[in-house]
Amino acid sequence: MTKGEIIKKDFKITGWMVFYLLLFAVGFIGMALVFFKGQEASYGVSREISWGLLIIGYSFFVGITTGLSLLAAFGHLFGFENFHVLSRKMMWTALSALLAGFFIIFWDLGGPFRLQILRFVTNIVPFHWKSPIWWMSVLYAMELPILIVEVFLLLANKEKLTFIASILGFIVGISAYSNMGFVFSANIARPFWYGPFIPMFFILSAVALGAAFAIILLLVNRKELSDETFAITLKTFSKTLLIVLLMIIFAKIWRSVTLIYGKEPMTYEAAKQLFAGKLSFNFYFFEILLGIITPFALLLWGRFKSTYLSLISSICVIIGIFFFRYDTVVAGQLIPVNSIYFPHKEVLSYMPSIAEITLFISAVGVMGLVYTIGSRILHLEEENHG
Repeated sequence: MTKGEIIKKDFKITGWMVFYLLLFAVGFIGMALVFFKGQEASYGVSREISWGLLIIGYSFFVGITTGLSLLAAFGHLFGFENFHVLSRKMMWTALSALLAGFFIIFWDLGGPFRLQILRFVTNIVPFHWKSPIWWMSVLYAMELPILIVEVFLLLANKEKLTFIASILGFIVGISAYSNMGFVFSANIARPFWYGPFIPMFFILSAVALGAAFAIILLLVNRKELSDETFAITLKTFSKTLLIVLLMIIFAKIWRSVTLIYGKEPMTYEAAKQLFAGKLSFNFYFFEILLGIITPFALLLWGRFKSTYLSLISSICVIIGIFFFRYDTVVAGQLIPVNSIYFPHKEVLSYMPSIAEITLFISAVGVMGLVYTIGSRILHLEEENHG
């Protein structure tokens, strides 16, 4: 085989690349709307509801990054060898999701044709120690190079250095994502968010996302593994997903009890939008039925051995967690502060605009393109696990 043939093979365009490229191209609709009309006219957010689908998408994508990074770190910290299977692809997926998160948040921060990565740099100095958003910017600016280094250490089979990088990634990753939860929970003006629940939910849901994507990666790369390795790893990731779902169920029950029991005006009215208001369909169908009950039942039914049931469970969890993010962020903004002083409570509305939806779809395309192109160029498939 000649050198030219090798290069041609490496850069062969696959159907998945075309699919993700089309998803990315959808975002040009949103980009054009923002360019010609501006953000205020293009996005569905307002002064009262200032955080919409782009912020939700950012928290969702970096949650995938955190979850996969945590699972990889668990393997090094606690000697869970099964978490090392397909570790290159897991970490490359984590990096791809982080870049997708950066892509979508750049469109929310301001003029999209500015070099928005500079916002993460210029906001570091001077130091703003008391600002949760400043800490979030710093921590994610640190996580990106750590992930890049970890991927290339995995490719070079540097086990000791990979161990150190994974520990650093674990510390920075869990700090960054829990701090993102703190951005919400430290907001005393939004009692629905205020308190310790949001950071805890962010970490739990990140691990669930990591386990769900790990199962999907495992099934996609089934041919690279022996039957025994595949079965053991599928069981490990499926059990991990079930355990995290149990923890989410427990936390969600007590979170719901807390929201209702105290009847604090803004918290109670926002909670009513989840349980019997504008967000109730999302809450009961996507969060509870699709995101928790269905995967929990399917995993138990398949006894962690069924390929298809584990795949369906993973997809359900991913969808459920996305809507959990959506409902949490939106519900906290639906009740304006001044409405609690009137007999008839004012309830605001939010609906993602075409620009926001297309930019979110484009971010999915970014994640897919980075993963598929990178996995082919970097030969991630050469990883051998028997």
